[in-house]
Amino acid sequence: MTYATTYSYSDRNIFDLKTLLEAFRFLIVNSILACIFLFLTLEELEWATFSYRERITDKIIDETSWNIKTLLNKVIS
Repeated sequence: MTYATTYSYSDRNIFDLKTLLEAFRFLIVNSILACIFLFLTLEELEWATFSYRERITDKIIDETSWNIKTLLNKVIS
């Protein structure tokens, strides 16, 4: 290899501002999504325990996009 075709790693900072902002944005967005998923899961578990305790046998059809079963089916398939 000649000097003209090699890349010097000292030319680029690893921790430049753009990379740090992208990492920060990634963490914030995924934290928000994790909180939403956590509350959806807790709501599903709360309904299961409440309906079992109150002996509610109604069939509930929830076709909304934020239903946790719908979300998991989209991930699996």
